[in-house]
Amino acid sequence: MELGMTERQRHLLHLLVETYIRTGHQVPSGILARQLDLSPATVRYALINLEEAGLIHKPHASAGRIPTRDGLRQYALAQLPPQQLPSATQEQLAQIFERAEGHREVLLVQVASRLAGYPALLRLRPKQSPRFLQVHLSLLEAGQVLAVAVLADGRIREARLTLSFSPSEAQLLEAERQLCGHPLDRLRNQHSILQELFSQLQRALQQQGGIEEYREGMGLLLREPEAQNPEFLRQALELYERPSHDLLTPPGCFNVRIGEDGEVSLIQIGLASKESLGELTLLGPLRMRYPEALSVAYSLARIYSGSVP
Repeated sequence: MELGMTERQRHLLHLLVETYIRTGHQVPSGILARQLDLSPATVRYALINLEEAGLIHKPHASAGRIPTRDGLRQYALAQLPPQQLPSATQEQLAQIFERAEGHREVLLVQVASRLAGYPALLRLRPKQSPRFLQVHLSLLEAGQVLAVAVLADGRIREARLTLSFSPSEAQLLEAERQLCGHPLDRLRNQHSILQELFSQLQRALQQQGGIEEYREGMGLLLREPEAQNPEFLRQALELYERPSHDLLTPPGCFNVRIGEDGEVSLIQIGLASKESLGELTLLGPLRMRYPEALSVAYSLARIYSGSVP
């Protein structure tokens, strides 16, 4: 139960929020009274208490009430821990993810977006320096080397390196041999002339982003009534496209951000795999379907992290 609220107030707040999310309209006290089988006077008194607590407000004197950001936050947090997707659905998805191999991240945001009905964003940070499956080094001109690397997870990275020397063909072949099958941060032979090449390659990969980002489903927001407001779309698009430098949510933990960036809500959950730490985000309007979004995020994070057999 939320702090300082009676069971009746909590039930009334949740019913008001759910009705508002479903209809998008202000909720009259008479509708709440009929659904709860309470007298209108009892409901009005409880609503006044919720209004004084800053959880709901009445936009117009003769209209119904809608939840405030704090009221929506109370409601969303009350859904934790979320309900999981059906076991059969989770098992089926786990099998699909297992077959996805190097495309698991793309699949994750696609499935999250389609199941929740909202845009999905994924940020991943490797737990350690990437391991190379294949590396090809080519001398472009004096002191300039093109590196094309296939990482162990199937991703491809390309970098142009600027060196203080022009490596020979034999040195490039030796560097390729040392790089294949090893993480870059373990190649620390200070006596090797190749150490400069290794350091430049590591720096180039870090500049390309220690965090991988994946996005899917921005067009889904056009289905929401809020999409008629250009300011809402601008705020949502900015959050969707803007690279985030925030700390990742810890694995298994939720971060529920309601209205911190205007008229947009974010549901974030930390996740982990053997290779990476990450964060899955669902982006929607303040009038977001919080139980469904939390359920999808929670279940997919478990599947991606290997918690579902």
